[in-house]
Amino acid sequence: MATKTQTPKAAAPNPAPAPQSTTTTGWLTIANLEQLLEDVNSMLADLRVDMQTEALTHAERMRLLGSGVRRYGFIDKVSDVAASNPEFAPAFFNDDDLKETLRKIEILRNISAAFQQLQRMTDDVLLQVSDSAFQMALAYYNTVREASRRRQPGAQAIFRILQAFFRRGKASSEEPTEHEVERDLRALLHGKKDGQIIIKNERPHMVGGKHEIIDEVHSGRAAVKEVIEAETGK
Repeated sequence: MATKTQTPKAAAPNPAPAPQSTTTTGWLTIANLEQLLEDVNSMLADLRVDMQTEALTHAERMRLLGSGVRRYGFIDKVSDVAASNPEFAPAFFNDDDLKETLRKIEILRNISAAFQQLQRMTDDVLLQVSDSAFQMALAYYNTVREASRRRQPGAQAIFRILQAFFRRGKASSEEPTEHEVERDLRALLHGKKDGQIIIKNERPHMVGGKHEIIDEVHSGRAAVKEVIEAETGK
């Protein structure tokens, strides 16, 4: 007597492990984060009043000279030499003021480094928390998708709503054309638009190079027209 072969039933997919939430464990609570935000905003508000300074424009930043390693060494050396040879100092020069300014630079550098470390820590935690939130949302989405495939009532409508976030629209180039760059250049020359056009060349026509055009007039935001990189032997 022939026996009928039975087709094994498809095993139900194992549910994905529940993502670990980092938003409610340890110090990272909403109450602590809100308190931290309040403290930072309060400190910044006090600093704005105490330092009595305004944000520099791009043009001002380009015009002012910072104190990198080389320039700081130059300033420090002038301070030492001027103290030993005051006869060469101009009338308005005060070596004590220069030494005090050097100390301010050192302190401000340390403050800047501390803020950069705080920003890095905040960015790292933000990335971890964002990933945790996305994994939790993705777990719900996958459950709704499976329910939609099984035609469970109500699942299809929810799946269509959530599926829209995973659809990619038609790719559109943000790169301005040569005609658009020339048009924006003429508009800048005649004072009809605000913005700037930057053309960068790095070692052109040598062993390698890079040509870059940045149009900050086109579409109201910075856009790179073209980047051409060349290497020896290519």
